[in-house]
Amino acid sequence: MNSNFFVLAEGVLGLRTNAEHFKWSYGIDASPAKQKAYDQCAVRLKLHIGDVAGIAPKNNLGKYHYFYGVPGADVLYYQRPFLLNTRLQLRIEGLLSDRPLLSVNKTYYRFITHRFMNLHSVGYILTDVASLLLLRRGYAPLHCSAFRKGNSTVVVFAPPNTGKTLCTMMACMKCEAEFLAEDIAITNGEVIYSVPWTNTFRYYSRIEKDFLSNIVNALTRIFPPLELLTIYKPKPISAYLDKEKLCSNSKITHLVILECGNTLVQQETPKEAYRKILNLNRYEFNYHKAPLIVAYEFFNPSLNIAFACKTEQNILKKLANNAHERLVVRTSDPSNYASLILDAII
Repeated sequence: MNSNFFVLAEGVLGLRTNAEHFKWSYGIDASPAKQKAYDQCAVRLKLHIGDVAGIAPKNNLGKYHYFYGVPGADVLYYQRPFLLNTRLQLRIEGLLSDRPLLSVNKTYYRFITHRFMNLHSVGYILTDVASLLLLRRGYAPLHCSAFRKGNSTVVVFAPPNTGKTLCTMMACMKCEAEFLAEDIAITNGEVIYSVPWTNTFRYYSRIEKDFLSNIVNALTRIFPPLELLTIYKPKPISAYLDKEKLCSNSKITHLVILECGNTLVQQETPKEAYRKILNLNRYEFNYHKAPLIVAYEFFNPSLNIAFACKTEQNILKKLANNAHERLVVRTSDPSNYASLILDAII
């Protein structure tokens, strides 16, 4: 197949595919990369869009809802009827290795673009698969933002819509910090690796200056399904920050948890910081209950989802324990988070 390469986190996570464009469970299209950069990644996924061979259920295939498999085999099939006698088909194999192959037919790829019940888009499926494989290699995905200022690398956690994205974008755009992440990153418990293909920062009018974009963003915050409409093309982080302000990785020094309330900056214990960031990570990453992964483990228990969950806990605990400082930062005005953090650490 014709191969295109995308590196989602330098040296950590890459994708090889015959698709010309690719984006994960949300965000923007990832930037093309060279095969050498892909080959240097710890976890390398493959995606093929086209005919799915061997998908028809046979007598030796067990059934798990719309999934089909053989006990002990390192392969799983999915098939179900769709519109006008078409079928949704996929096959994933090699999930017990670091280089699995996901094959989906064109009908699935074209029409299943989001997540609905047990129907997940290719982006969602590969996000869940990547999470599982990263954990097997000692990395954990993080639902966070992050920036670097001087010798300090700050990883910011917060409940949804509290202000972690705005915090990092304000630190980078107003306080000369360097960008690492605004919504998703990867860590081994000591270093944070940038995943810059997200774009939730587009919701903040003080960052996005285009008039039409501001109108769309405001309406989307009121009625989220509008996000499904491609009214305008989202911009990459490089449209907002100079290239020299974008970091690929950095050693973590500070862990910050944002909360709403009266202005307060205080130290947090490692134990409580770990409890909070584990909870916040579970909100975003669903590999442990993704239909494809759960069905795969049903036929092949060697997948061991529980081991991945335990690994995630250990990495997040290491992150909480190793940070030089752990802070809780509260304010009623999210635009103040960045200055409060920088005042406390510098």
